[in-house]
Amino acid sequence: MGAILPYIATTVAALGLLTVLAARQRPARLGGGLLGLAGLTWLWILAGSLPGGVEDVAAEVFVLIFSLIAVAAAVQMIVQQRPVYSALFFVLVVLSVCGVLVMLEAFFVAFALVIVYAGAILITYMFVLMLARQASDTEHEGEIPSYDRVPRDPVSA
Repeated sequence: MGAILPYIATTVAALGLLTVLAARQRPARLGGGLLGLAGLTWLWILAGSLPGGVEDVAAEVFVLIFSLIAVAAAVQMIVQQRPVYSALFFVLVVLSVCGVLVMLEAFFVAFALVIVYAGAILITYMFVLMLARQASDTEHEGEIPSYDRVPRDPVSA
């Protein structure tokens, strides 16, 4: 029975995340968030009871904090309707994952993650968001340049 407990805790956390993403009412989303948090807490307790765990309590606490920030920011990144806010939450996810990697003493991987994702991909994404203007309604459609109105099809090229 002890070998199946981590799978049950992971399923509880996944159901909580699914409820947060799928529910439309605020109480249901709050309940899903609490269910997901309970599942993650249960997983953390199970991981702490393993033999040969982390000796340093401060490192364990920081890993937990960075992990919770990463999960919360990832959920917000998916749920956000504005792409700019989604990109900013992506930065928070990358930085919190880097915090976890630093706590695990994987400095090169953390540095490479910041350089590749936050330094290159996200900056390019932000430039695309800033350069592509969106029409607020159909009456101002003539103000948008043709390259933003007409999609390019690579097959016709």
